[in-house]
Amino acid sequence: MDCSVVTSSEYYWILHLICIVSFPIYAVAIVALFRTKSTYFETYKNFLIWHTSTNFISEVYNSWFLLPVVHLPYPLLRFTGIMTQFGFSGLFQFYTINALIHQTAYSIVEMFMFRFKASLFNFKFTYFYTFLRINIYVFRITLLLFIGVNISTYSYALDQQVISKRDLLFNYPEAPPVISCDSVVVAAPYRDPITMFNLGVWLIVVFVAVTTTSSTSIYLWKYLRDNEHRSPAVMRMHKILLITLFVQTVIHGIMLGGPNVLFLYTAFFGARQKVMANIAFCCLTTHGLVSTIAMMILTKPIKIAILQIFRFPTFQHSINVVRYSASNKN
Repeated sequence: MDCSVVTSSEYYWILHLICIVSFPIYAVAIVALFRTKSTYFETYKNFLIWHTSTNFISEVYNSWFLLPVVHLPYPLLRFTGIMTQFGFSGLFQFYTINALIHQTAYSIVEMFMFRFKASLFNFKFTYFYTFLRINIYVFRITLLLFIGVNISTYSYALDQQVISKRDLLFNYPEAPPVISCDSVVVAAPYRDPITMFNLGVWLIVVFVAVTTTSSTSIYLWKYLRDNEHRSPAVMRMHKILLITLFVQTVIHGIMLGGPNVLFLYTAFFGARQKVMANIAFCCLTTHGLVSTIAMMILTKPIKIAILQIFRFPTFQHSINVVRYSASNKN
C-alpha cells in the first residue's frame, strides 16, 4: 500500500504552480524591505521581514513537503509530500505545520502591537495597551507550552495515534486502508489528551490573533475619528495606516482565520465537504502571498523601494527632484 498515493492531481498542481509563481514576488518584497531606508520604518521592517519570510517558508513547506489530503467524513489528515517520502510520521508533520501557523499568527500580533504603539504618543497610559500586552503574553506562554508539552510527550502521542487509528478502523470498517499509514494523523479530541491539548492551543492562538487584529483596527479607527482636529498631514498618515491595517485584517481573517476555524470545527464535529477542505488548504497556503502583495502595494516605503529596484525612469527622475529640492532648502 502506497501511503503517498493521491486520487486527484489537480489540487497539487495548483499548489505547486502558485508556489513557483509566488517565489519572485516574495524575493522582490524581501529585497525591497532590506533596501528600505527610513528612520520610522527601520524597526517595523524587521517585523515585516520576519512575517514575509515565515509566509514564504510556510507556503513552500505546505505545497511541497506536506501536501495534506483529507478523507472526509473521517477526522484525519494524510500527508503525501516530501516529508512522507523521507519517512517522517504524520504526527511530526502535523506538529511542524502547527508551529508555522502559530508562528505566523504571532508575527501578526506583534506587528499590530507595533503599529498601535507607533500611532499613539501616550499609548502606555491606555487600557487598550494593557489588553494587547496581556494578549501577547498569553500567546508567548501558549507557544512555549506547545513546544514543551509536545516534545516531552511525543512517544506517548505516537502510541495514542496507533490506538486512534485502530478505533477509527473498527468503528468505520468501510474506511480506506490508508488510514493505518504512518503519514496519517487522526484527531480524537474526546479520547486522546494530547490531541485535546493541541486543539486547545490552536483555539487560543486563533482567538488571540482574531481579537488582537480586529480590536486594534477598531480602536485606531475610533482614535482617528475622535482626533479629526489634527493637522491634515497627520490625519492623512493615520488614514493610510488604517487602510493598511484594515486590508491586512480582512486578508488574514478570511484566508488564515477562516481555514483554521474550519479545521477546528472539523476536528470536533466532523465535516463532509471535501471541496471546502481543499479550498481551505489553498487559502491557508496562499494567504501569505496575498498579504505580501497587499503590503507591497499599500506600504509606501516598500513601494518606493520596489520602483527603485526596477529603476522606472519617470519615478527615478521625481525622486532626484525631491532630493535636489531638499538639499537646496538645507
